[in-house]
Amino acid sequence: MEINCDLPRPLLDWVLRRGREVLRLRVERTGDRYHVSVSPANRPQQKPLYINVFHACPNAFQRHAVLVASFREAGWTSVAYR
Repeated sequence: MEINCDLPRPLLDWVLRRGREVLRLRVERTGDRYHVSVSPANRPQQKPLYINVFHACPNAFQRHAVLVASFREAGWTSVAYR
């Protein structure tokens, strides 16, 4: 079985809610790059509101943690994660 490393693979996926707004904060691996993104959770076809690309997994995880903490400090609550 061949594994295609060029397809995005989610490593972290958090869903945050504030009122009626719902956001998804993700870390995905594509090849040798890690994408951190924020996008509306209830509109999956919409482009991400924010995306940042890293070459090292720890840097992407750290950025994801900073984003989640910032949103939670602003009144967002975690409703799902994996």
